[in-house]
Formats: sequence, C-alpha cells, structure tokens
Amino acid sequence: MTPKHYFLLDKFNKFSIRSLLVAFEKWFPELEYKVIKLEDLKGKLESGFYYLSFNSINAQFYFDLAKDLKKTDKNIKLIAGGPHPSARPEETEGFFDKICVGEGELAIREIVNDFISGNLEKKIYHSKERVDLNDFSAYPKKRNLFGAIEIMRGCTFSCNYCQTPQLYSGKIRYKSVDKIAEDVEYGLLHNKTDLRFISPDSASYYYKNGINLKKIEELLVTMHRILKDRGRIFYGSFPSEINPYFVNEDFVRLIKEFCHNKRVVIGLQSASKFMLKMMNRPTDISIVENSIELFLKYKFTVDVDFIFGLPFENDESIKETLNWIEKWYKRVRIHSHYFMPLPGSRWENMEPTTIPDYFEKYIKSLEGKSRLFGQWNTQLNFAKYNLTEVNCGK
Repeated sequence: MTPKHYFLLDKFNKFSIRSLLVAFEKWFPELEYKVIKLEDLKGKLESGFYYLSFNSINAQFYFDLAKDLKKTDKNIKLIAGGPHPSARPEETEGFFDKICVGEGELAIREIVNDFISGNLEKKIYHSKERVDLNDFSAYPKKRNLFGAIEIMRGCTFSCNYCQTPQLYSGKIRYKSVDKIAEDVEYGLLHNKTDLRFISPDSASYYYKNGINLKKIEELLVTMHRILKDRGRIFYGSFPSEINPYFVNEDFVRLIKEFCHNKRVVIGLQSASKFMLKMMNRPTDISIVENSIELFLKYKFTVDVDFIFGLPFENDESIKETLNWIEKWYKRVRIHSHYFMPLPGSRWENMEPTTIPDYFEKYIKSLEGKSRLFGQWNTQLNFAKYNLTEVNCGK
C-alpha cells in the first residue's frame, strides 16, 4: 500500500500549504493527499508523510508537535518548511526527517521522489532554483482552498529586521496578468468573488525604475472586466501593504476607481530618520506624509505600520515617533508591532530596546481610543522568550 501524504494546516500557514498543494498536484498528479487541520490531528495516526510549514513564532509549538507525533508512530515521516526551518535548518533537523530551505514548489518534487526511492539519508534540501510564479496556479484543483493570490515574490526594500530579503533574494518575480486572470476565473467557478493579493508592496507590481502604473492599471482593469458585478477587488490592503515612496495621485485614483477597499496599509515603521537609516529604509518622511495625504484626499482610511522596541532606539528617536503619532493619530490608525529578532534577518541577533513606561502608557491610551491596534504586546512577550535561542529539547 502506497503511504499517504498529509499536509497540516493552521491559521498561519494557509498560503504556504496552498502553494505546496499546487506544486504537489503538478509533480505527482497520480498521488492522493489529505489536508488536516491541527485541531483534528488526534488519536491514531495513519502511516505516511506529514508536511508542516511554520514561522519562527510557532517554531517551539511545531518542535513539540513533531516529538509528540514521533512518539505516537515512530514510522511516520515528517517534513518541515517555511520561514523558520529555512533560517534554522540545523536546529529543525533534530525534530524532522527532511527540511526544505527556501521556496518549496520545486524542492517538494525532490523530497517526495527521495521518499519514494527510499533515499532517507538526505535531510536538508536547499531550494537553489528560483520559482517562476507563472508555472504554478494559485489554487489546488483537488481541494477547495481559496485565498489571496500571490502576484509578486521578493521586495524592492531590504530592511534589516525582515526575513523576506533573505528568503527571496535576487530579482523580484511577478505573476503575469494573464496567469492571474486564469486564477481569478477558476476561483469564480467556485464562488470565489473577493479578490485579494499577496505582495510585499502593491505599488511595486512590475516595478521599473519606479511605480509601473501601466502594468497596475492593466491588472486592475483585467480583474474588473472578469468580475463585472460579481465580486470585489481589494488592492493595497491586507495581506499586502503599500510602499509610500512609490505612491502618486494616478495610483491612488486607480485604486479608487477599480477597487472596493476603503482602507490601505502604509509602512513607516519609525518616525526617526536615524532609525530609518539604521533599518536600511528611506529617510524622507515627508514623502510618506504626502502619500498619506493623497489617500486621505480620496477618502481612504489609512493604517500606518510602526515597529516599537527596535534596536538602536534612544530617547530622541522614541520621542520623534511619539510626536509623529501624536500629530497624526486622529487622521490615521496606527498598526503596531514590536521588534522580534527573526531568524534569517540581518538583525536576527539583535535585542529589542525596552519601551519606556511613558511611551507604553501612551500607546495603551491610543488603544483605548481605537486609534492604535496590533499585536505589539503579544510580540513583546514573545521577544522576551528570545526566539533566537529556541529550546531544542536539551
């Protein structure tokens, strides 16, 4: 009897598991698989191969889960991928039979073939080829798993706190309008009528020495033509954000004309030029403010991303951020994060700066006024756990 393949799904890995299923169907159309939600993973396990994808926040949970699964059935095979295994393959190796480092769409073919051929010696698979997004559809065909469509991979920025530049290094890749249209049309056949897109920056689609308005317009016009009055388009809102340094009025008008979202997400991260420089981000905050003004002019609600507790923060930089928020919080919402040293980022070994009591009291007061939201407090507690030294069961 051929062992079965099981993909474990949680609320954090829906996109990565969906991408793996698409690739699995492409390479192994004759093989069956099951998708299992974590909450349904109980009782006696069936023999087979179990694919798990997780980020650094959930790494310890998945390490513990792997140990429990092996105790239940030592013969099952566990495969790990995602941001944390990619950044910490040697650490992950202590719990899993095989680890994918980097993009999984191509690596999964080698991993499954090795299992089928009985090659159990190789444990770490480095994804050396860069995936062409046009070679893979957005949705698997054997399971109804729908969601946002990835339209680009990589980022025009290379921020020191972020894992993306290290996971997806090199030239940015885009999914063509024609291929996105195929995904949308397939989704419509299954009543997927709300369109959202996965992109580190919605203004960077087919970036070419600046914002490529022609290509963005082609995308939005095509989506609008396909949907007609059957659905809605969301662009520049979750799960994407907008690079304010590429925004102009024509771009805002395009979103206003073709999209249904009334909210956009803009990344600032700090209102200190010193801190922006330390993060490897542009330092002209006036450009960000001009972009915000444009969206407000066209009646958008604007959420502005900030990261608190960044390395190298000092009293002056903290007060600059506080003063900016004080000036703008009645016109925008603050989307708050707390710095976490993510494995694989350039700042993976940096420690967060303690938030002063007066600043913490201030941002909590904004939460009470519904002018600030986000996971900053949860992330603060996680950072204290020190994710760069995850317990490996020692």
